[in-house]
Amino acid sequence: MSDDFKTEFLAHYLSVGMGALGKKDIDALVMHLLDKYGTADSAPLCTYPNQEVSALLKTPATKIRSLRYEAGLKFGGRVEDQAKVKLLIALSRAVLELESKKICLVIEDALAKNWLQGQLKNNGLIFDHSFNTEIIKVDAKGLFELLSQFFDAAQTGRFKEAFERISHEKNNEEQRKEFIKITKNFALKLAESAGSGILTSIKLHLGIH
Repeated sequence: MSDDFKTEFLAHYLSVGMGALGKKDIDALVMHLLDKYGTADSAPLCTYPNQEVSALLKTPATKIRSLRYEAGLKFGGRVEDQAKVKLLIALSRAVLELESKKICLVIEDALAKNWLQGQLKNNGLIFDHSFNTEIIKVDAKGLFELLSQFFDAAQTGRFKEAFERISHEKNNEEQRKEFIKITKNFALKLAESAGSGILTSIKLHLGIH
């Protein structure tokens, strides 16, 4: 266990007085720190999905999902900042539904997913997650509108232009390949314009050093 893990744990634990944190809060704090620093034998656990963390920590996946939600609320900082990171990570791994032209985002983090759905509703945008609660399907135009509100407008505009170009100029297989390429590229560029903290998190999740 790293010194940073120990130092941050004690800072949170002692900030409210010795013994004041209940078991549930301590579990959430440990989950937060494991996601941030990892175990002695692993990378930061934030790079692993719930099922893999479940196997690693020998804890049911439903409990891991719950702990991560609690950890985000209590120790993760501003919900919007956390959600931006998760949104860009999901964007970097998004896939395109060719017939409907909807962008499919996989977000298993409940805190980020709820935030995104709330923002879509606030902007009158329709989304679909009827078949899998971790998959959110969003109309491309609506997603671009949302991205422009929270990230660099110029970068978002270039992303939109690239998307429209491949939509008109490529066949279906090329569209899929090009879409994966441009979404990963622009997720990194949007992260760069959003600040060093978000960029570091994105690179960590994508395994970029």
